[in-house]
Amino acid sequence: MNNQDKIKLADELLQYCKKFNISLDYLFAILEDQKVTPMIRGKAMEYNAFLLLEAGLPKSVWSVQKLNLNAQPGVYDEDISITHRRTGIILKVESKSAVRGSISTGARSRILNEAHFKVKSHRSRSNIKLAGTSNDRYSVDSFDVLLTNTSNAIFEGNTVGEYL
Repeated sequence: MNNQDKIKLADELLQYCKKFNISLDYLFAILEDQKVTPMIRGKAMEYNAFLLLEAGLPKSVWSVQKLNLNAQPGVYDEDISITHRRTGIILKVESKSAVRGSISTGARSRILNEAHFKVKSHRSRSNIKLAGTSNDRYSVDSFDVLLTNTSNAIFEGNTVGEYL
């Protein structure tokens, strides 16, 4: 990042804080709050998935859009949309984090005898216990592609630092 880009970023950040009445003295305390950081990491994962797809898929064949839809009751909140240009077929893409500490060699598993990890594929941000007991799960047709990475899966909670 060159100096001109740094100045532009600083100016945009100042304008953002002014627009939303965010104290610069507490900006990083707010961003690092235990309720805010997971949401920021989730949104960052969506944009990283978008950038990966956009760079990896041929632009002459696929159109990739990062969607920022306002979630409404009964309406699916789509992360990314991929359109096949020739046929018009649209694929719905969801990005989800791995469950922290869930990586397994599979050696002791009766179900999957190979290396694997779990993915957080539920809607609730406030109470993970609701994932198996309520209407918190995605339906089979909610998305076509699920993108994830192993970064959370390899760390046990409270073993690396206060954020992992």
